[in-house]
Amino acid sequence: MENSLKGLILAAGTIITCVVISLGFFISREAKDTAANGANQINKLNSEFVESDKVIYDGATVSGSEVLNVIKKFADEKIGILVKTNKSETFYGYKFNEDSGEISEKSNNTYNIATDSNNQYYVNPYVNFVGKIIRDKNDVITGIVFEQ
Repeated sequence: MENSLKGLILAAGTIITCVVISLGFFISREAKDTAANGANQINKLNSEFVESDKVIYDGATVSGSEVLNVIKKFADEKIGILVKTNKSETFYGYKFNEDSGEISEKSNNTYNIATDSNNQYYVNPYVNFVGKIIRDKNDVITGIVFEQ
């Protein structure tokens, strides 16, 4: 009787050990999936944070003085700014295709041209513009369009 009792205790212990090990693997697999989802969300938030200085202009109505600030702010970055006034339209920074978002050559226009009231590309700081973000095929922001 003692041998059969020891055998039952050993069998019960083996079953309990297998259940605990299986539960450990299950919890480990679930934790791995949760961690992967969390890392993806952090990467997404990080990319949104990096682009936040440009995305704020998408669909926003801004003054001409803000457009001038944007031209000055992004002068050293590889991004194009297209300003469409009632009188003219021109690129600052880099030229880009509005449909595909592909960047072409660097524009010769500078912040000084935009602030010169005698120039045809003058940006009036007191009028309103509507902003639009342009992205390329890789979903990278390549341009900002400001239209009066």
